Amino acid sequence: MVGAKGCERCRDWQEHYYWEHMDASKIRFFRCMTGDFAHRISVPEKFAKNFKGQITEEFHLKSPSSAETWHVGVEKHGDKLFLVSGWENFAKAHELEENDLLLFACSGNSSFEVLVFGASGCEKVSSLFGSGLGPDMGKQFNDVVRRHGVHHSVTVSDSEDTVAPSQLVRSPRNALPLKEPSGKARPSKYESPNSSNFIVRHVATGKEGTDDEYANSNYYYSLSANRLGDEEKEEIIGLAPIRPNNPVFVTLLRKNHVQRRNNCLIIPSKFAADHLGERAHNIILRRPNRKEKWHVSYYHSRHTRCFQNLALFKFTRENKLHEGDICVFELMKGERRVTMTVHVVRKANGRFILVV
Repeated sequence: MVGAKGCERCRDWQEHYYWEHMDASKIRFFRCMTGDFAHRISVPEKFAKNFKGQITEEFHLKSPSSAETWHVGVEKHGDKLFLVSGWENFAKAHELEENDLLLFACSGNSSFEVLVFGASGCEKVSSLFGSGLGPDMGKQFNDVVRRHGVHHSVTVSDSEDTVAPSQLVRSPRNALPLKEPSGKARPSKYESPNSSNFIVRHVATGKEGTDDEYANSNYYYSLSANRLGDEEKEEIIGLAPIRPNNPVFVTLLRKNHVQRRNNCLIIPSKFAADHLGERAHNIILRRPNRKEKWHVSYYHSRHTRCFQNLALFKFTRENKLHEGDICVFELMKGERRVTMTVHVVRKANGRFILVV
């Protein structure tokens, strides 16, 4: 009994020393990618409660893929902390998948080095490349291609286009880096999450694009909906009776979109910037051929543009919407108040149907 108490006191002291006196660079936590991980993840409650370092409104994430820093907004819901705006960029760039495991190692106040492991238990090779080549990896690729008689090098800098390893094609002796049109490398200074979603109708290249590259389209897709195939997108848009020239955004409903508490339906940032303005206000939602109207709050902040309140839950509940449903939000031009018609598409027996 005395030994057990002694061990318990030792554990208490160790716990105290770890959180109160340990060098912050030795503190780590991990997260398993499940549920709505593509949009946001939670920070372990024990870490959020005990960490003595400064937790600001942003986490600064770095990975082995490049020298770039990812600035991710932190939001508090109740006693929980969530990584939200900017997280979609990180998740997409690192090709995160269900059951991936991320190890966060603190490197300073609100700064973390992130390692990505797949379901196999091994580090994911794709995460080492990210959306481009870091300086060290670029040098290694240059060395490899030179050994095979290639005289073209891959140059990586903040002011030049990046070339992904997958773009080196043909046989080794005749390999040429294929240059695709692309935007400049992203600056590390965080300004707004304008790349959290993408306007589609274009084929994605091996590197991450920006919203501005596809600004000539009236169709915007959330990150989850953007993973649909081109044929699926065409079929979904074809089912929805959209008026000509009305802008729309498409999203795939997740569990947190249809729950009563902590519901937050992210609006593609480019759609919000182009059509909704930079202030919070109410938006009227309605369904085709129905008289009911739902007044939802459009929430706008530096980090987030979303629908979020009890009215959103009421809209999903009264329209019997489920996780996995695809919603096409059509902004109605010519209305006195900001109004959106919501077309709902659901997959049943392997095909898409319009829910009326």
